[in-house]
Amino acid sequence: MELKLTKKQYETLMKLVYLGNWVVNGYKKEDKAADTDHLENYIFAKASDFGLGNLVFYDEELDGYYPSQETEDAWLADFDEFVNDVYWDELMHRLAERDLETRYGQDAVEAMSADERAKLEQELMDKYFAEFQKNGMSNFILYRPS
Repeated sequence: MELKLTKKQYETLMKLVYLGNWVVNGYKKEDKAADTDHLENYIFAKASDFGLGNLVFYDEELDGYYPSQETEDAWLADFDEFVNDVYWDELMHRLAERDLETRYGQDAVEAMSADERAKLEQELMDKYFAEFQKNGMSNFILYRPS
């Protein structure tokens, strides 16, 4: 199969492959997905063919291609924005789930229809959203019962 890409499309492909591999392997210490590492290396190895060799470098010791520091910083800026958005969304969602179970009990929550549960969760999430928009984490306190 042949895939024809413009220089800009290839640059975007490099970024997407890097970010995808970061999601799959970024926090793993062991058992990394070799297939995504190999695909990333293959895509980066062809960067010069598209006039994008300045975005990557070859590390002889590691025998692989990696984004330059400037490139990685630019690509990770998008990832950081994503992580920030996910953080707040996930925090609100988990707090809403916790509050529903505290208020109604786990069995009652599990017995709710999907629509009823979603409506109640959304009401709680909206309250958390307003609080976090106004005060960030300043009013967020971890309570440890004795």
